[in-house]
This record gives sequence, structure tokens and C-alpha cells, in this order.
Amino acid sequence: MYGSETIKSDLIKAIEQINVHDHACLIYESTDMQLAAALPFIKMGLMRDEQCTYIADDNTSDAITKAMNSDGIDVDLAVSSGALNIITKREAYLDQGYFDPDFMIQYLKNQVDSAKKAGFKALRVTGEMTWALGNDTGVERLFEYEAKLNYFFAQNDVLAICQYNSNRFKPEMILNVIRTHPIAIYDYTVCRNFYYVPPDEFLRSSEAALHLEVERFLTNILDYAHAQEEFRRLYQELEKCQKVRPAELDLGTLFYGKI
Repeated sequence: MYGSETIKSDLIKAIEQINVHDHACLIYESTDMQLAAALPFIKMGLMRDEQCTYIADDNTSDAITKAMNSDGIDVDLAVSSGALNIITKREAYLDQGYFDPDFMIQYLKNQVDSAKKAGFKALRVTGEMTWALGNDTGVERLFEYEAKLNYFFAQNDVLAICQYNSNRFKPEMILNVIRTHPIAIYDYTVCRNFYYVPPDEFLRSSEAALHLEVERFLTNILDYAHAQEEFRRLYQELEKCQKVRPAELDLGTLFYGKI
């Protein structure tokens, strides 16, 4: 269903490393790519005794329910026990009839508190973000919300994957998705995101933020150059020991790393 078994297995292992306090984005180009990450994320939360919420929009709630059941999740049992909620944008992001980042963060805070009170270890959320492409008041504040979530996640027992369909969102919006999530999932791969911009910086005025972004880009360029040099040095030492071949080394994995 999701591509080769090896790709699926590697993705699941990587998603297992996403923990409480983590804020990830899933950038997908197909339903298969989307569900390959979203369904294991929910399944792991249920196994870890976390309360899970799936906010449907790009897909219907019925479609998500069917996909979960097909993937081995007993949806009726999970819902009846309070461990799983499958809801829509009108029950979460647009509960007031418009979008307000601070209201949504308070909503999540209430959900975390409720989950902990009910005996769950944490709140696990994944939401389809296509609702932000609509005409509802406040959707222009989407990335203010995504940036502020990084403050909230650091202080609360919650983890999330925000799902973005790259066929629906414009490139400039996907750039802001990347800037506001410390972890990125793309092409069946979970990666630490070195393009992530801390909220203190992202929420500054445009001019101040641009200056800081320039500094960060230049620092990343230098770090990458230093990493390449270190890689060459290590490779030369290892080659002398005849312990590795070139094909066995990957610069990106060594120095920037997949989760």
C-alpha cells in the first residue's frame, strides 16, 4: 500500500523516535505518502497509552476511519475507550467559526489536561492542514500559530504531526511550514530540520527576522563546509584501516542525521 516493505519499515522505525514535546510536519504528495506516516503515528500513540486525536479535512472522517481499520487499528474500541478521537476542522481549528492561534493553543492545553486527568500519558495529535486554504477569518495567522506551538510543546506533554499536501499549498507556504517545524517528514523519511527557525526569531518583524535568517544561512553554509572537511578526514583515516568502502558512508546521515 505504501511502497516497498523496506521503505515502510524504515519509516515506522523513524516515527517511533518522535516523542513527547516533538512538533513535526508531514509534507506529502499523495494519499499513500500521507497515510504511511499518519497511521503508524496514531497506532504508536495507542500502544503507548497516549490519547490520540486525528483532525480530518483533506480526507473525510469516514475515509480515515476506514484506513485506520484496514491498518489494524480497532477504531470502535479505541474511540469507545476514549483513547482516540477523529474530528473535523469545525471541532478544532475553526470551533469558534474563525481561526485564532491563541484559542487553538488553549484548546490543546485543555485537551492535554483532560487526557492526563483520564490517565493517559500524553496527548498525540495529527491534523490535516488544508482547512487553512479556505476563506475563514484568521487563516492568515496559520504560521503565527505554528511558531507559537513550539513554545507550547516544550512545556506540555503533547506531540504532533501537522500534515501539508504539497499539491495544494503554494511553495511560499511550504517554506514557512519548513521554517516552523523542528522535524520534517518527506518522501517516507523523518529528518531533523536544520532550516527550522526558532519562534523568537520567526515571530519578529520582517526586517529583523530576515537579518537573523541571513546569519543562520551563512552559519549553516559554514557548518556544512566544516562537516564535509571532517568527513573527508574521517574517511581518509577509515580508508587506511580498510574498514569501509565509499558507498557505506553518507555525509548527510553522519552530520545532519535522520531520526
